[in-house]
Amino acid sequence: MNITLHQSLHGYSGGHRQLACSTKLSQDDAKLVLTMSDVSGSGIASEDNSYLTGYPLKDVAMYALAKTWSAPEMPRPGCVWTHTIYIEFADLATIIAPSRLTKLFNRPESTGWSSYGVPTSMNVLDFNEQELRLSLSGEQWLASVLKALYDSPRERVATKRDPSVSVDTLTLQIWNQQWPRLRRSFRFCTLTTKDRSALGAPFDLQVLPNEELAGRMRHAGVLTTMPLSDVHQPDWLITLLDDVRQPNLGGLRETLKKLGADTLGGREAMPTLCMFHRATSRSSSPEDLQQAIAMLDKPGPLARSDAARALLVEHILTVLGDADDLTVTFLWENWQFLDTKRLCGGDSQLALKLWRRFPERLLMALCGDSPEKANWAAAVISSLNAKDLVEAWPDTDVPLSFVLAIHLELLDMPAFWKRLTVQSSSDLHGIELSDKAVSALISGMERSSAMSIAVQWLGPLRVLNVLQTRTQHTDWTPNDLRWISYCVRDTSIVAEFLSRTQAPSVQVVQALAHELNPDSVPNQYGDDPWFTTLQNLKEMHGSIPMGLAAYGFARALGWSSRSVAELLQMTFEQLHSAVSDSRLNDEAWKLIEQRLSWVPEDMRGNRGKRLIKIVAEVFVARRLWPFAFAWMASNTDLYIALLEEAADRWGGKRFLRSVEKSLENADAATEARRELIHRFLRQDRLL
Repeated sequence: MNITLHQSLHGYSGGHRQLACSTKLSQDDAKLVLTMSDVSGSGIASEDNSYLTGYPLKDVAMYALAKTWSAPEMPRPGCVWTHTIYIEFADLATIIAPSRLTKLFNRPESTGWSSYGVPTSMNVLDFNEQELRLSLSGEQWLASVLKALYDSPRERVATKRDPSVSVDTLTLQIWNQQWPRLRRSFRFCTLTTKDRSALGAPFDLQVLPNEELAGRMRHAGVLTTMPLSDVHQPDWLITLLDDVRQPNLGGLRETLKKLGADTLGGREAMPTLCMFHRATSRSSSPEDLQQAIAMLDKPGPLARSDAARALLVEHILTVLGDADDLTVTFLWENWQFLDTKRLCGGDSQLALKLWRRFPERLLMALCGDSPEKANWAAAVISSLNAKDLVEAWPDTDVPLSFVLAIHLELLDMPAFWKRLTVQSSSDLHGIELSDKAVSALISGMERSSAMSIAVQWLGPLRVLNVLQTRTQHTDWTPNDLRWISYCVRDTSIVAEFLSRTQAPSVQVVQALAHELNPDSVPNQYGDDPWFTTLQNLKEMHGSIPMGLAAYGFARALGWSSRSVAELLQMTFEQLHSAVSDSRLNDEAWKLIEQRLSWVPEDMRGNRGKRLIKIVAEVFVARRLWPFAFAWMASNTDLYIALLEEAADRWGGKRFLRSVEKSLENADAATEARRELIHRFLRQDRLL
């Protein structure tokens, strides 16, 4: 995101005046800018250097940051160029390092000033601040200035320019550190020979070229910095220096921004805010926490700061396990300052520490009479990781629906259903589950009594549908199929599930077959649900699992199916091939064998012959659909064996003639099959 910035250029053209400007300023602001853009004192323009000036423009709510260069190319001595960047107060408050604005400064040429008359912009990412390596002299200069500024907040501060120090850079670092309100009111000039302050607009910091001028300033009531060797570095000053070295570490800028917005003081508040930051930005000892609490309880910049209390509350939460009784008491008494937005934003570690220390108190607050405290407790509980919430839940009697009202995502977590004890359907009354929640319930619930109640509550059809979906997910496990045994008690529901499922799961279908006798599922009308399911599986996978083929064949031999011919046609040839190659396991064969006609002991080993025999017997005896019989086998030899077996049956030849007749007026493949049957019947008559 880009920030729009205005700019202006001032220089010599028949006198020092504005040469270009991208925005309209008020008369007073324009006059101030004209004054500040002129040379800052006698002798300054004669030196081959530049300097910075920063000051607020209150009428337009902008801050002016200017860079001034000497202009020896101009016809008159003492001329300067000044390029000023204007940033709105609101934008100045949002950027991390306003010092980066100096990247935009551009010394003009003698002509061609139009570019300064249009707005410019800068990406907010360009405002990130880099770490700074401080030399010894630079640190000493900076320390003396910081101490003077914040130890004597009502004074105008002046300091001597040190040629070994990058004064502009370090002055901008001071500006960077300040919170928005202080930053936009801070007035500074990095090279001047006079006090540039005006009535009601004192300069906070001015840099002088030599010690003689510093002496004059002292006589004029300006505070000059102490000699470098005499600077004592208190803790708050060390904090500021550390921040200059590593501005992206430590979090001082964020603390100052938060507390500065809630503090009426200006420069005088900086030491207190830095000390409060030190006490709340590390693994605090009990003494550190007590010091921070004392800053809030005694008169001072933070006495009425809700932001400081909120910051301390959050910090205490990070060290809650080691907090003493005084600190814990402060925390509970100031619960309203906990940032619930942070909790709601997912800071589960913070909430977990609070939860582990105050579980009973939180639950009491949740169920209590205070709406404010209940809302706060709800924010804590709702931001907990569901796993942590379940594992650390105390033995407290809380209605399930009430807890779910603030932590509904528990329903989607298998761990919740594993932990939950369900004694009756009333325990689940009033709870609505999404399919995701039902999937979690299936994955997590383990107690058989609870599983039975859950199936009654949800309905077996829904459980079957969700099981069907779960088998397509990566978190599915075969253990989920234990639910099948609770879903098959109403076989009409199973029939509905099999009939409606267009892309059945092999695992679910196999589990249903394992639980149910082949005749269990009713088929009073329409296609057999089992035929529909097996047909869908074949279309999806190209074949039917051998165990299910045996199950379908056995169902065709029973009394429940209205799709006997279709089931036999679908499974016969696959099973015959399997028994011929000894690929059909004994369990599948037993399912079929118990429905086959009796044969002598010496014929029981010929499984292929027995399959042919039962298919012919069923088709002829039941007068099943002739057209289905025509396509019972694609293998010619197998089909002829089936014709021979059918012909040997009472009424078999008459049935075969009906099969032949069902193939009349068809395509070439069907005509070839009809011709095969015709030749067989004619040859049989000749014999």
